Amino acid sequence: MNENTPINGQQPVPQPNFSGTPQPNYVGVPQPGYMPYGVPYAQAVKPKVNIEFTKAEKIMAFVSAGLAFLFANFVLWYATGFFTTAFYTLLFTAILVYLGKTGHTLKASHKVWAGVMYAFSGVFSITANSLIKGLDVIFLILGGASLVYSATAEKPLFGRFAPFDIFKSSVDNPLSNMGREFSAVNSSLKGNRAGKNIKSAIIGLLLAVPLTAVVAGLLMSADKGVEDMLNSLAEAVSFDNIFSLGMRIGVSVPIAGYIFGLIISHTRPELIKKTDEEKCEKSLHNIRLVPNTAVYISVTPICVLYVLFFISQVNYFTSAFMGNLPENYSYAEYARRGFFELFAIELINAGVIFFIDLFSKKTGEEKPFTLKLYSVVISVFTLLITATAISKMVMYIDTYGLTQLRVYTTWFMVLTALMFVYIIIRQFKRDFPFMRAAAVTFTLMFTLLCFSRPDALIARYNMENCADTLTFRDITEMSDLSSDAAAVVTEIKYRELINSKYFDDNRMLEQFCDNGTTGYEYICKRAEKHLDRSAFNEFNLSAAKLRSQL
Repeated sequence: MNENTPINGQQPVPQPNFSGTPQPNYVGVPQPGYMPYGVPYAQAVKPKVNIEFTKAEKIMAFVSAGLAFLFANFVLWYATGFFTTAFYTLLFTAILVYLGKTGHTLKASHKVWAGVMYAFSGVFSITANSLIKGLDVIFLILGGASLVYSATAEKPLFGRFAPFDIFKSSVDNPLSNMGREFSAVNSSLKGNRAGKNIKSAIIGLLLAVPLTAVVAGLLMSADKGVEDMLNSLAEAVSFDNIFSLGMRIGVSVPIAGYIFGLIISHTRPELIKKTDEEKCEKSLHNIRLVPNTAVYISVTPICVLYVLFFISQVNYFTSAFMGNLPENYSYAEYARRGFFELFAIELINAGVIFFIDLFSKKTGEEKPFTLKLYSVVISVFTLLITATAISKMVMYIDTYGLTQLRVYTTWFMVLTALMFVYIIIRQFKRDFPFMRAAAVTFTLMFTLLCFSRPDALIARYNMENCADTLTFRDITEMSDLSSDAAAVVTEIKYRELINSKYFDDNRMLEQFCDNGTTGYEYICKRAEKHLDRSAFNEFNLSAAKLRSQL
């Protein structure tokens, strides 16, 4: 029985509304705000933008697929050096050519940033340091996405809301349009004779695999010559190689979607989503909920503690500037304690300033003098501690030489010190472009880190300035850093130094003396062994130099 039909067969009585007034019964007419029983309320769904792809976009879809496969091969699987540089050069060239074909012109700042992207593409060819190459990959992805976004949106690079721009250009826009890569490819093949032939060929290959396997098995059973021939073929095309190729093809599929999504989401006017600065400003205003008095009360004890800390430890901290070592401290302990103190304090102070500028009720353009004063005091204390820690590190390096950790931490300390200087300037000059200054400074510092080739720098400094304190184990560990360091250590001018350190090491004498192996020969064989782990390790300048010396 229908629950909407009364038992006596009469029409249903109009039901009263909340005011008690009977409502008229409109048979067959949907009522506002009314949904039949069991039918969920409709939700507002954002309509999907359907686009008809142009010829250039269809071509770019296939180019994106090819670039994605190259990225999987020469960035994710094998960071080869020369080939990785060639890939990024090809990638940025394809993007810039497409932007030009779609009517987008680059401003002077965009052209400069494009040059920066090309320059950092060369990092893979000049160094074998895995960490540097990994950081460079991230830098190129974010920098390239920012270039495309700023050029197509006609916005200056690294404006006030740069973090929002970077997120939108590298994450939001590309990921929300990833599926358009497959739509563009499908539209290219659909209704096209060549496309139909390609689809038929793919289906034919898929059907041929199991049939070919069955026939091959029967032929191998029937004839010994066929069996030997197919076994040789199977050895040449190993399962590991096939599996690796399949993995790379599988990974390249979403990468192709990302590359095409990045391009089309910024070149199609109906798809591009620009950063709404008014909305960002409103969002920042809405989270400013903490009263300034509460901020003063919470930050004051920290500032007082810093003052007491410096007064009580003034001799300890100033020893580094005077070049003196405090009593009951070794160089290692003195520098190490200073670094961890610095790292913890910088994190806390950065968090405090971030909290002040983000959550204080009156901040930004309304920031009162007291709040500015607290930001300046915290930044100044951080700079004092940073300067002291750098002095300690210099003392430590003069005594014990360079290591990767010492280079990276010193670089990080200098970078953060510059950021705190900009914070101080920002308190007195509200129109100071903090984001742009921070981006330019980071780029310059990152340039110094990458193009100085830290491993080669470490090896050169230690071999030249720490020969008296180096042990053979130190030299061995240096050569193991990467081909950058090994190419320096194995230079012929260091042969006598290595051999003398080798004979000072009793453990090495017991292990290799009977074989007539010298220390220099041991280092060379060790470096060659690391180099031969993969043929792709040889495609950079350091590896080429090392191979010629070996």
